[in-house]
Amino acid sequence: MRVPLLGLAILTLACGSDSGTGPNGPNLDGTYVLKSVDSKSLPVAFADSSIVSGQLVMSDSGWSQISVVQYKVGGTADGDTLKLAGFWSANGNTLTLYDFGNTTTYTGSYNGTAIILTTKTSVLLSYSK
Repeated sequence: MRVPLLGLAILTLACGSDSGTGPNGPNLDGTYVLKSVDSKSLPVAFADSSIVSGQLVMSDSGWSQISVVQYKVGGTADGDTLKLAGFWSANGNTLTLYDFGNTTTYTGSYNGTAIILTTKTSVLLSYSK
């Protein structure tokens, strides 16, 4: 009886990893609030717009991002809400977020309370719980 149990224990250890979402991956569940963009506190101004606020919601089944952006020309006075969602994978503390349309990829890192992402335009987004 010991041999099958030892085999099961070894198989269980071999199958456990943090290479993605699901019960064996890292637990990133929760809502993370956007704290800074390119190491600047919000709101952050760009040539044509300002990022006012944002949040990132992580779960085993995916992620969703909401950003409030005020445009210098057009848009609403309180800012426009931009939404994006998809799935993610992790390897160690490295995190990759993919959107459902497979047109946007964020790469970054995480710890117990923070996620730092680099967008495809090299903007650095820092979120924390």
